[in-house]
Amino acid sequence: MDLRHRLLPRLTRLRSWLRTQEHSEYGLTLFYSVIIGLGAGLLGAFFHRLMWGFQYLFFHTSESGFAALPWGVLLLVPVLGGVLQALLAHFFPEVAARKGVVEVMKSLKQRDGLIEPRTTLFHFFAPALNIGTGGSVGPEGPAVQFGAGVASWMGQFFHVSPARMKVMVAAGAGAAISAMFNAPLGGVFFTLEIILLNDLKDVTFGVLIMASVVANVVSHTLTGQHQVFLIPAFQVPGAAGLPWFLLLGVAGGLVSVGFSRWSGLLAKLVWGRLRSWPRWIFPPLSGLVLGLVAMRLPQVLGVGYHGINQLLAGEIPLLLALGLLALKVLLTALNIELGGFGGIIAPSLFMGAMLGGALGLVMVQLQISSSPVIFILAGMGTVLAGINGIPLTALLLLIEMTNNYDMTLPLMISVAASTLVIQLLVGDRSLYLYKLRKANLLEENDPAQELNERRTDELLDPRRPQVPAAHSLEEILPAFTEHDLKDLVAVDEQGRVVGMVNFADLRFIIGQERALSIIRTREVAEPTPRITPATSLGDLKEAFDQVGFDYLPVLDDEGRLLGIVCRTALNQSLNRVLRNRQLLRQQNRWVFK
Repeated sequence: MDLRHRLLPRLTRLRSWLRTQEHSEYGLTLFYSVIIGLGAGLLGAFFHRLMWGFQYLFFHTSESGFAALPWGVLLLVPVLGGVLQALLAHFFPEVAARKGVVEVMKSLKQRDGLIEPRTTLFHFFAPALNIGTGGSVGPEGPAVQFGAGVASWMGQFFHVSPARMKVMVAAGAGAAISAMFNAPLGGVFFTLEIILLNDLKDVTFGVLIMASVVANVVSHTLTGQHQVFLIPAFQVPGAAGLPWFLLLGVAGGLVSVGFSRWSGLLAKLVWGRLRSWPRWIFPPLSGLVLGLVAMRLPQVLGVGYHGINQLLAGEIPLLLALGLLALKVLLTALNIELGGFGGIIAPSLFMGAMLGGALGLVMVQLQISSSPVIFILAGMGTVLAGINGIPLTALLLLIEMTNNYDMTLPLMISVAASTLVIQLLVGDRSLYLYKLRKANLLEENDPAQELNERRTDELLDPRRPQVPAAHSLEEILPAFTEHDLKDLVAVDEQGRVVGMVNFADLRFIIGQERALSIIRTREVAEPTPRITPATSLGDLKEAFDQVGFDYLPVLDDEGRLLGIVCRTALNQSLNRVLRNRQLLRQQNRWVFK
């Protein structure tokens, strides 16, 4: 305890010193990247063990042993999994509804990346239970959620600005993908294509890379490196064989569109005609359907990697591959839309493998190709890119997961064709964008641009919650209660503002009288953007995005405090702009029909 008391004041000073240094941004970026990668990597390794632990608990075997299980086990375990998930959703309905990658995207759009720890904990445990009881889903949806969640928790713990919080959450999501799929580059580009919607910034890219690398190293150190897919030798077709991959891409695009439409139809059914049905009935019903199918075809259970390896080994014939493709499309959507927890990347790989395998087997029978393996691999990337809207990520993820670069050209052709088909038929390039658009969370322009003609003096609050920078922390503590604020403005002897002090930054040393009496206010004061009455509201919004304070000081020409401007007042102005835009869209909605 004595060591802790000695270290905390020094850490507080170090943190404040870093923030005042010219190049501190790079040091803080590196620091946050490493701790995000550590957190995501540890959780990724533990999720793996939890997921397989549940599988051995309920089935007493891995996916490779499902075929030897009694029919009663194959039927009842998925039903039991549905019952347990229904109970979780019943007792925690609010957090249960916040599931999947879209929820992370919503947190960035609506809440500046703030994710409650209980949401992260719930969606760490529930998907592992679903997959462990045979749910026809994948681990990447929960991986994105717990990676983003642990990064959000770290951002809240260190009291970072909203702008930095968004970057940290995005980095956490990519780091978790890297840890779960042994694909550091795939994790980076997944975040860029989906979480950030291709909004690339230099500082963001650096954070993503470092966090992804650290998470990958940590996860593999704890779980060991192993090849997921057992790929036999194959020959890449020459130029005459490449057009067949265009056909594969078109077929993959149609499968992706079919999956999206089936998912949408189920969602409308569950929340439309069956809205009056009790929610708890749907997960067990989904488990029952899955169990009935698994009694005959156990390959549909779980993430499906064993089924893909069976196909690669030549153990699945043409008609069975087509049947498994259709069933996986039906069952995965059924599991997710009827209340199951999990992701769709692993099922996308299974669907693509079966599609590519079917085409490859036809090519072998027609003596156009000597092996279906290259079609299986290209099909995996094709449907992965199609359903999830991640063409670049699909390329990198397949190459990293299979450790094979020979398939790059055929894969690029099929992925490009699949993406083109989806854009022609659907418009939105993925389910994620479709759901964001349905929730009115995709704005073409930043509403802050409409505030550039308005000035900060419109929102000026005359209060002056200032404290002397030369005083000790012990002397300024009563001022927090006096002003009823969690932020105070520190001023020097001439009355010029030197920075702001946040009460949350002091929480570790409150109660340590010696530290409170030694540390001066100026040592923990954080510099703030310079705001004057003439600053535009657009620039004010950018300033608030860089800090975590509830208000900012408004200064005169000499740097003295005139008053404050509150984040809530700015948000109210932004909301008025959004409401006006919504009214304008409603008045002109006929134009878009």
